[in-house]
Amino acid sequence: MRIKSYKARDATEAMEMIRNDMGSSALIIQTKRIRQGGVFGMLGHEAVEVVAAADDAKTMRRAGSAQARAAESGPENTTFKHLHDRLLQQGVLPGLARGLVEETLCRYPSSPFAMQFPDFGGRLAATPAAADMVQALGAAIAKTVRLERSYKPKQGPKIVALVGPTGVGKTTTIAKLATIAAMRHKLPTGLVTIDTYRIGAVDQLKTYSEMLGAPLAVVHKPEQMPQVLESFCDKAVVFVDTIGRSPKDRDRVSELKPYFKYLPGAETHLLVSASSKDDDATLTARSFSALPLSRLAFSKVDESTSFGSIYNLAAQTQIPLSYLTVGQEVPDDIEVTTPGRIAELLLDESTVEPGASDNNNWIG
Repeated sequence: MRIKSYKARDATEAMEMIRNDMGSSALIIQTKRIRQGGVFGMLGHEAVEVVAAADDAKTMRRAGSAQARAAESGPENTTFKHLHDRLLQQGVLPGLARGLVEETLCRYPSSPFAMQFPDFGGRLAATPAAADMVQALGAAIAKTVRLERSYKPKQGPKIVALVGPTGVGKTTTIAKLATIAAMRHKLPTGLVTIDTYRIGAVDQLKTYSEMLGAPLAVVHKPEQMPQVLESFCDKAVVFVDTIGRSPKDRDRVSELKPYFKYLPGAETHLLVSASSKDDDATLTARSFSALPLSRLAFSKVDESTSFGSIYNLAAQTQIPLSYLTVGQEVPDDIEVTTPGRIAELLLDESTVEPGASDNNNWIG
């Protein structure tokens, strides 16, 4: 087995280097953020280091791993092949899919599913074998994506901002989170919008502002932000809705940067449609990386038929996952993202049930 480390500006670039060098079947062993240049790690630029491995048939035969034993039992009927095919059907990139399968099978080598891929029959975890599969795949996913609990500031309000392309549902997601904060957690809540371009955007938030008894501030210029935040100093949480921008127009995306100059420490979520093609999702992440992104959320999960792009983008960018939106109902149709939930989506898309999730855990 050949193991090699690749350093690049981002995970997408590193994956391209790995594919060119090792091929699409390379196994991703580790992904981590690093700093390059500077002195003692300071004043440098952020980068990504990905460790990959390329194995051969002899190495796999010598290994006593679950995937090697599964492969020897017959290529057409092995769990390895069935799970790998399922992930590929869901749109998981080949190199990432192979790594997930190997990690999954290694975790439960003596489980019933190591001998036979379970039939989910439209009902996830309907059998012990299927439940084992979800648990093992979730554990494998947890090793390759980042998940960080939401923080509470030591002083002043917590600021939560949503950014992303037009039409992904930023305003509706803000409404869901604000309603949960104000109505379920009884937190003093404020709303801010800088989206003065889209017709009806302000009116939409104003409706929720009046319903929740949460003040709404409309910011037309970045210089107005400090005064607005000062007026919200008594709030526990302030939600900031932003203007949707096309990922293809990086100059327009960069126009949002002056606003974030006045939002230091904001928890900024990039909202991406779960139905986005991989190339489009990657372009979105690259374009909006000009902003201080701290979380990755996905909308319109209920409208999607495959979910590989969720895992691909999270694994490649290493931006911590936060939320999934699964419908239009406010506030019910939003979930905290977990590795187990991603596993469920990848194994059986019929598990998306709007309004069925527990979203009380939205804040740490």
